[in-house]
Amino acid sequence: MNNYIAALPAIRPPFLTLAPLSCLVGLAYCNYLGFHINFLFAALSILGATFAAIAVNTINEYQDFQSGLDLNTNRTPFSGGSGLLKQHPHLATYVKKLAIVAISIVLAIGAFFIVTVGVSLIPIGVLGLLIVITYTSFLNKHPWLCFIAPGLGFAVLMPVGVFVAQTGELHFSLLAITLVPFLITNNLLLMNQFPDISEDKNVGRNHLAIHYGVTFARQVFAFSLFVAIGCLLYFVASNLLPTLALITLLPLGLCLISLVYLYRLGDNIAQHLPAMGLVAAAANLTPLMLSLALFMSKS
Repeated sequence: MNNYIAALPAIRPPFLTLAPLSCLVGLAYCNYLGFHINFLFAALSILGATFAAIAVNTINEYQDFQSGLDLNTNRTPFSGGSGLLKQHPHLATYVKKLAIVAISIVLAIGAFFIVTVGVSLIPIGVLGLLIVITYTSFLNKHPWLCFIAPGLGFAVLMPVGVFVAQTGELHFSLLAITLVPFLITNNLLLMNQFPDISEDKNVGRNHLAIHYGVTFARQVFAFSLFVAIGCLLYFVASNLLPTLALITLLPLGLCLISLVYLYRLGDNIAQHLPAMGLVAAAANLTPLMLSLALFMSKS
């Protein structure tokens, strides 16, 4: 049992907040449309999403150790894993077992919802599980799949899954709204890949910054950010979102500041820690601000 406790840093607790915050968007949209919220289902949805994030983190931790990437990566507060297995390699088996436990819990919660809500949740669950299992071993070798996978998993599938679990139906308006956190979540992982470009390339990864170069990756970051801002303004102007949702511009402003950092640093990308911190904050605050606006408004 002591070894399992010692292996817990591999779940990367500071990075687990995005899952419940993403779920909150789905719950807030239920409230906004006037649906009754089942709090048991809400708690189980958040629990399942959090364990899905734990599964991603532990699988990534284990596979990066197995590939040798962790041994050559210079960690930052936002990238490079927890560093646990680099210091304690004997815990690798226990990290793998934590991943199996996390996936088992996700499957159990998913099965409960399929029985109680219906088979409409199966495509969401299957796609989410594929992202969890293949992110490190497969998706990281395909630039565009690697880029969209984080946003798809966290910002789209989690809130949509929560909404369907609550209502038994899918509203395409929610899919549209998730575009904003989707783009910012993708930018978060893109930003965190910059410090490890050479190390990632050596173990066969092939994300945007490797395949197309840092300049192109910066342009993708900027394009995604401005599209997110444009989508938010359009959704408010078209009454898809309440006017109060404009508070989401505040975290998007943090991304603008980080973009300035990126361009000022040029190719000296390893020194962009402040930019990484700003985007990490924005990725968490975007779904939070969006959810608060929806909870405080009625359609």
